[in-house]
Amino acid sequence: MENKNILISGAGIAGTALAFWLKKFGCNPTIVEIAPKLREGGYAIDFWGAGFDVAERMGILPDLSNVDLKLSELTFVDENDKRRGGMNYRKIIKWMNGRAFTLLRSDLAKTIYKNLDKDIEIIFDDAISKIEQNENEVLVTFKNGNTRSFDLVVGADGLHSNVRNMVFGDEAQFEKYYGYYTASYTIPNPKGDKDFSMFNVPRKQVALYPTNKNTSAVFYIFASSDKLTYNHHDIEEQKQILRNEFKNSGWKCTDLLAEMDAAPDFYFDVVSQIKMTNWSKNRVALVGDACDCPSLLSGQGSTLAMVGAYILAGELKNANGNFKVAFEQYQTIFKGFIDDKQLLAQKFAKQFVPKSKFGIWLRNVVVGLMFLPFVSKLLIKQFTDKLKLKDYTIEGTSCQPGIANTRLN
Repeated sequence: MENKNILISGAGIAGTALAFWLKKFGCNPTIVEIAPKLREGGYAIDFWGAGFDVAERMGILPDLSNVDLKLSELTFVDENDKRRGGMNYRKIIKWMNGRAFTLLRSDLAKTIYKNLDKDIEIIFDDAISKIEQNENEVLVTFKNGNTRSFDLVVGADGLHSNVRNMVFGDEAQFEKYYGYYTASYTIPNPKGDKDFSMFNVPRKQVALYPTNKNTSAVFYIFASSDKLTYNHHDIEEQKQILRNEFKNSGWKCTDLLAEMDAAPDFYFDVVSQIKMTNWSKNRVALVGDACDCPSLLSGQGSTLAMVGAYILAGELKNANGNFKVAFEQYQTIFKGFIDDKQLLAQKFAKQFVPKSKFGIWLRNVVVGLMFLPFVSKLLIKQFTDKLKLKDYTIEGTSCQPGIANTRLN
């Protein structure tokens, strides 16, 4: 196989999934991650569709079941914590024949990481500072000063991709802002509260739900007509933005904000999509949010990252390492599907967080109607991914799925 030595930037969901499959298919992946360890926290995600199918082929469904939050109901509450509506998660999972989980993003990434082959090189607390390509190799300089040669480089480093900025150009030309910001962190849950509650005021939303670690996660979304200017690396500035938005919102917001400074896993970011014409340039390609971020508006960012990683690795295998053929096939197979997902998310953007008291009331009514039999059948169709995945695992003994040696720092 040609071009087997592949550097992956990012140890998130896309990066670890890509490393998993590349190793299975006979490559030698290396992961570099700017954080000193795997990231913790992150908001809960609904895990279903084609990504669930990929996880099944990886043999990690039992592990994912163990970290499933097993939520029963999402309850919409008012400022007095009185129920005003809700959504039954158990019924939704039943619609999907049990093929769905609710997971913390970090738990999904950690589960994939645990199942990586023990021989995969993983470099924490470092990042790429320079990329130079020629006909035969990619010369990569790291922030620690080291320079190494790789056959290929893949940016799996998210919405604010470092690799994309260096190779394809400034983020601004690819990012499409959709009017929201989001934040999350975990707080202690010593009483073991089981409720999943969501509170709304016009243009703002906060949710509180239990995790499997004697903690609860707090998740915020707020609308902003204009894109905010702030330092992406200044956590204190981001916390102050959040305080300013929610300090007078009512419900439990004052108490929740008071616990923010002690949280070990504060997260804050813009709700945007990344839209690119080409996902590769010579020997460098992108995967996951770095090239096709559908945003949390889609509800499928993490699952789609796993699908993209699987297809990219599989096409490199099928092309015997011919990256020009593989990169073209990867985009041909997946981009149209992603375009449709992004379009659906765009249409949903205006209704994502109700903008008025009437909108909040209407949302509660509509969610109640979704469990009527004829409505639920329509929703099931929406929850069904129409992408038929190739089974890259059936050709050759090195490509058989299964759980690799367990590893976890």
